[in-house]
Parts: sequence; C-alpha cells; structure tokens
Amino acid sequence: MSLTIDKKDFVGLLHKTFPMIPVRSTLQVLSNFRLVFDGSTLEAHATDLDHSIKAKTAAGGEEPFDVAVNARKLFDIARELPEGEVRIKVNENVVLIESSREFSCRIAGSEPHDFPTFPDISEKVSLKLSVPVVAQTISKSSFAVSRDDSRPSLCGVLWEVDATKMGMVATDGHRLGSCFVSGNFGVDSKITCIVSPKSLVQVAKTMGEAQNGEMTVTIGERYVLFDNDHVQLCSKLIEGTYPDYTKAIPKENPKKAVVKRAALVEAVKRVSILASQKNNLVKFEFNPGKLELVVSNTDIGGEAREELDVDYDGENHAIGFNAHYLGEILGIIEAAEVRFEMNTQISACLLFPVFDNTEEPTTEDLFLIMPLRIVDEG
Repeated sequence: MSLTIDKKDFVGLLHKTFPMIPVRSTLQVLSNFRLVFDGSTLEAHATDLDHSIKAKTAAGGEEPFDVAVNARKLFDIARELPEGEVRIKVNENVVLIESSREFSCRIAGSEPHDFPTFPDISEKVSLKLSVPVVAQTISKSSFAVSRDDSRPSLCGVLWEVDATKMGMVATDGHRLGSCFVSGNFGVDSKITCIVSPKSLVQVAKTMGEAQNGEMTVTIGERYVLFDNDHVQLCSKLIEGTYPDYTKAIPKENPKKAVVKRAALVEAVKRVSILASQKNNLVKFEFNPGKLELVVSNTDIGGEAREELDVDYDGENHAIGFNAHYLGEILGIIEAAEVRFEMNTQISACLLFPVFDNTEEPTTEDLFLIMPLRIVDEG
C-alpha cells in the first residue's frame, strides 16, 4: 500500500489541516492526522472535536490505505523533505516515507477506527458564496471577538443572512467589527448563527487562496460546513443568544472628521511607544483642520505629540483611545481615508472607510471603538 506525491502538494495538504490539531488533549487520537488514500486521492483529516477539517489532493498509487499517524512529527518531517517526489508506504500501520534524494524514515501509526468521524450535518440551509467576499467579512469582524469565556456567545462571530444581505459582526464590549454585503442569497427567512472564530480564520486562510472561487456553506442545527471541493471544514455552532449589537451603535454623532489612514497609522505607532502599558491611552485632540495626538506617561516621565491635517470643522473635541485597538481597526480598513463619527468623550466612536469617486466599495463596513477616560495631568 503506497502512493507517490510531490513534496509541495504533501506539505500543502498537511498545512491546511494541522491548525485543527489541539495543542493539548486528554484524547491521544486527536494528536493524529488520519490519512486516507483511495488509489487516486490522498485525504488528511484533523479534529479537536469542536472543529473538523479534511483536505484532499491528487496522488498516484497502488493500493488504498487508511491510517492514523502523529500529526506534529509527520508535519515537521514533511516540511524538511527535499524538493521532488515523495513515496509513502503503509505496512501494518507503520508509515514509511522516502524522498527521491535518499532520505527515508518510519513512523508508527495506529488503526483509524478510534479517530472521530467527520460530522454529518442535517441541512438547514445551503448557500453558494464568493470566497473573497466571505474572507472579507471574516477579517473585518473576527478580530473583535471576546476572550471572556464567561460570555460564550461573545466569543463567537454572529453571522446573519437574509434574502438580500449577508454579513458578520463581533464585539467584546470595547470594540466592534461589522461587515455586510448585498446580494441575492435565496433564503426564505433570516438565518442567524454564532460561529467559532477559530474555524472562520482557518476558512479565510485555506480557502482564501482561491481568489475568484466559490464555496458552499451548509448551516445546520448544530454545525456549519464550509466546502470548496478541495477542503471541507465543519465547526460546531456556539449555543446561546447574541446580544443586540445595534443598541451599542450610537445614532447621533454630530462630530465628524476625515483623516488620511496611512498617516494616522504611522502617527499612532510613534506616539504610542510612550503610552502607559496599563491602558495604552492616546489622546486625540480634534480642532478645525488639525488633529493632535498626545501621549503622557507619568510613570516614565515621558510625553509624545504629533499633529496631522484633518477634515474637521466642529468644535474642539478631545477623546482617548486604546492605541492597540485603534491600530487594529485602522489596519483592517483598506480605504485611503477614514471617517470618525463622535459625540461625547465617553460615547462610542464609529469609524468608516472613505472611498474616492473612482472606487466602488464591495462591502458595507462599520467599526466601533469605546473611548478611554482622559485624566488631565497636573
């Protein structure tokens, strides 16, 4: 029982599935890949029980095999193999790997019967979606998921789909990311579910390589399945009710300012070097035509300032932000300019990408950041 495969294809296959191998687990079998060869296609399976993935690639061979083998060791060996063809033989659950340059090694495998089966989804709704669009909605929302396990619903991404709009939202109470796209999604009623960010990030990585491809998304009662013919990723949905995020979005924001995104990113990086490690506070002082960024750190006796041009004609307004949170949002926004919409020093601030007349936005994006309280020195 053996097959022949190019090293690049073998490494690529394992690279797609390895992130689902748990770092620690009481079940030894979960530290394995399951390798299944049917005579023309090699599949690699991995799971942590909440997330399961299988990827496949073409391979030439003689007889089928099905074996479980230590994932870390196999992945490390595969990456270090010399370029060229790789021959994989399985004999009584011992995996022999031979390269075309005289390297060979053996790894003891095991019977695959204890390896968890790939979940079977009772279909609720099936969608054909653009891979780049899904990848965008993931990147513009998943960064804001909560790390607080006491509120499990906020540890996931809310996915909403109706007949004409699809999008994702995430918030941890300090920031919010929202991305929606219009289209014809062919659903009779609104679908909402809470998806694990681990699976979404992996979908964006593995399937995002297909720049113009499509994926099929099947949403069931307990699972969601992503499938693009080469990779299938199944994730257990997070149970619970997602809070009404629309209540956190302020409706009255009379103070509006537009600033060059790239210049602001660099300025925030520079001044925040001296920011306090406790809150990473950067003070934004908006004045007509000018924005001054100020950091004052009494712990080290440091201060930093930088002034930028800004399209703002309102009254003087000072507001504080966590530089890390703000920088994360600015790094996700792709437009050349960003618009701040504000009200008071303590009310949520909204950020929107600003496109010029030649650009056509493909998604409807909204970002929110809660300000930090400014304590005047002196």
